[in-house]
Amino acid sequence: MSHRSISKMEYVHVGVIGVGRMGARHARNLAGLIPGARLVGLADPDREAREQLQKELDVPLGFDDFRELVHRDDVDAVVIASPTEIREEVVRECVAAKKPMFSEKPVAADLEATRRIAALVAQSGVTYQLGFMRRFDPGYAHAWEQIRAGAIGRPTLIRLTSRDAAGPPLEFVRASGGLFVDSSVHDFDLARWLMGDEVETVYALGGCFVYPEYGAAGDIDAGVVALRFCRGGLGLHDNSRHTGYGYDIRTEVLGTEGSIQVGYLQSRPVVLLRDGRGSHDCVKDFLERFRDAYVAEMLHFIDCLRHGKQPSVGVEDGQRAMEISLAAVASLQSGQPRAVESLREPTPSDGRGAV
Repeated sequence: MSHRSISKMEYVHVGVIGVGRMGARHARNLAGLIPGARLVGLADPDREAREQLQKELDVPLGFDDFRELVHRDDVDAVVIASPTEIREEVVRECVAAKKPMFSEKPVAADLEATRRIAALVAQSGVTYQLGFMRRFDPGYAHAWEQIRAGAIGRPTLIRLTSRDAAGPPLEFVRASGGLFVDSSVHDFDLARWLMGDEVETVYALGGCFVYPEYGAAGDIDAGVVALRFCRGGLGLHDNSRHTGYGYDIRTEVLGTEGSIQVGYLQSRPVVLLRDGRGSHDCVKDFLERFRDAYVAEMLHFIDCLRHGKQPSVGVEDGQRAMEISLAAVASLQSGQPRAVESLREPTPSDGRGAV
């Protein structure tokens, strides 16, 4: 257990568990872009990858076992970017050590584990922030502020598009929980947040059009989900593992007095006009599109620790998004609309998502 008082310290000493794509991104941000934070340790059983990142970022501590990092007195907070299936175990160790956590989504591998983590975090009072980075994207944060200020009147309809440039490896698909759980969970969180309401029922359709091997693994590569909110609002979400042109994330919220649109397709604000045609580049992937959001969400986490505040997005948001995702999976399998489990009375979200 750390004996340092986070609210009084000049720097929050942070350790990162998992040095894969997301863990490495958070580690690089912590190493040079987050004032008030110092990256002091990495943990990952892949020693070669871990030591390579340690050398790149000049990180003093490295461990095969994440428990050794969590229980060090000179580690004040932990970033969890470990494989999903061990996140419940990681959270339990962090709670036992009273270490604040920033966790990548999803909270856990399934809904039951997610609920156990939610109860554990609530009982312990240990700070927990979930990595729904889209809330921290400058465009989405501004849209949320405009909607809350009444700029479009009462929100009535939301459209959310998520499309990857190319599909992930088959081994990832087999363990991901499926398109709606792995990818659409971000959109379901945005839907709740931007509409200020809970999703009541969903109706999903999907199929395999580019990657037939995904179908053999029990997944789809494209799908649509219709949403109905508790206060009567509507939503429509489309998702695809493959576009053939780039990474494409766009959202529109229609209200009684106007509309607000978020998203862009071009990486550079340049269009080439030649031979009667126009062309431009496209965003490559989510690491490029949400580069600033990953920095902003970590700034928010460190700021909360240093000033004794609660993060604007927590484990309960992950639980609600997971419940919507699983309802969509059940609808896809049954061909019928499905109610969202554990629906509670809708309360507009007060999480700003911006630093």
